[in-house]
Amino acid sequence: MKKSSIIRTAASAVLCLSLTTGAVMPKQALAWDWLSAGLALFQVGAEYAYLNKQVNYLDNKGRDDYMGQIKDKYGVNTDPTANAMLSRIMTRLSDAVAQTDDSIVKKPYNYFVNNDKSFNAFCTLGHNMSVNIGAFDKLNYNEDELAFVIAHEMGHGQKNHPAAGVKRALPVSLVAALYASQNRNTASSIGAAVVSTVGTAKWVTKPMESQADKMAFDYAVAAGYNVGAGAALWQHILEQNGSKSSGFAELFNDHPTSISRRTNYNKKITEWSGNQVKVNEEDGLITVARKPFYTPEKTSTMSPQEQAFLIAGNLAAVFHDGRQHETVWTNSENMLLVGEQPVMSFDGVADAGSIENRLRDILSNSKGAVKIDAGTKV
Repeated sequence: MKKSSIIRTAASAVLCLSLTTGAVMPKQALAWDWLSAGLALFQVGAEYAYLNKQVNYLDNKGRDDYMGQIKDKYGVNTDPTANAMLSRIMTRLSDAVAQTDDSIVKKPYNYFVNNDKSFNAFCTLGHNMSVNIGAFDKLNYNEDELAFVIAHEMGHGQKNHPAAGVKRALPVSLVAALYASQNRNTASSIGAAVVSTVGTAKWVTKPMESQADKMAFDYAVAAGYNVGAGAALWQHILEQNGSKSSGFAELFNDHPTSISRRTNYNKKITEWSGNQVKVNEEDGLITVARKPFYTPEKTSTMSPQEQAFLIAGNLAAVFHDGRQHETVWTNSENMLLVGEQPVMSFDGVADAGSIENRLRDILSNSKGAVKIDAGTKV
């Protein structure tokens, strides 16, 4: 809540009290009441001006010190695979963000993998970000899906949602106490209050979440990640925890459900493909150019639907980039491709040859010419 909104609310409350009691109050008492109201408004304004100053410090000059508080609270995980993946994702996403918002160059993200084994990630004041080691484990270190998790948090960071959330949600009693103390550790105290609940829905609103979801798609796709990974991510969360989940999705309580988020990202796949690729959310059937193509089989790590969204994302890239006319083939690593665009791995897939032929046939009859050479192993 903005300072002006808080002051207006306080003013309304005091005014109502004055008007309801004014009929029976002596003029002198009424004058004192208005004076008290004015002093109260001044006090509220001063308190929130002080809060703004401290939050802005943590969000800018004090952000590195604040990162130290966060690391002390959550612990730093040294898993080499997770750290290498996080660095790779952050580099690619930061480059993508910089294409449309150069503020990230002046204020790059601090980030680390923490020791929490639950499924979560967060971005807080100062572009300080952390991903739980549990998110890597529970997503089986799938880089495309993790990129959407992190891109979502960067969406919050780029729109200054953490600072807005702190100013909106920090308890009034705490703000008043910090203002009254006026000591050098005020910023640290605010930081501690935020850190204790940073991985919950306390600081974000439904509009913030929806905006971050949209930005996540734009950032992740601009960074070259799979268009279908957003839908795959939310399919995974839905299967693990239900339509309103715990763990990672605790951050989204009372916000858009996992089902609606999966559906929104699924629509993005179809839009990206020019309405040529669709996924049935019930059974995972992938339709290409209005013809049934493939329904993945369940594996030890992924459902048919989660796989389908990732395969469909690759096929959407084929149409989006105008590659549907290129050769359909399988390489020496058992990967099905259209031109140089990977579509799916054939590892563990029965009747791979018929799947390749089916895609070739569909594309040969879709918009635009397509080479129909027999698949070539190289």
